Amino acid sequence: MNQKGVTLIELIIVMVIIGIGATLIVPGIGAWLPTYRLKNATRDIASAMRLAQIKAVSTNTTYRVSFDIGGGSFVIQYRDSSGNFVNDDGSGSLPPGVRINRTTLSENVAEFFPNATATTGDVVLVNTKGTQKTIRLSLTGRVRIE
Repeated sequence: MNQKGVTLIELIIVMVIIGIGATLIVPGIGAWLPTYRLKNATRDIASAMRLAQIKAVSTNTTYRVSFDIGGGSFVIQYRDSSGNFVNDDGSGSLPPGVRINRTTLSENVAEFFPNATATTGDVVLVNTKGTQKTIRLSLTGRVRIE
């Protein structure tokens, strides 16, 4: 009677407990997901704006982040020697359930200049639950999430 191991009944009891726990956790994850996606999308856009500012200063060229509100995407662009804006490596799209609600940026473009200044305005994102996050761009080039 000095045998080590588990019986089939003990194994079934553990599996039932794990199943009950998973059943209770899954609805919580579903409610949490839209908020998580909104936070990540907000950080992605703010990071793209900061990257455009850094590139503008380091290359002494005007950069911008252009937003496609209907398509839910954004792209980093730079001004070439002929004055046209050309797509850079940085672009992204919003995750499902997150959309650009509105911008106060002129022509939906955040522009960054070689002297580290920028155009001013806001980009407001919203998720399916109606929660909003605002990315605020100041004249000094500061990108702030609210």
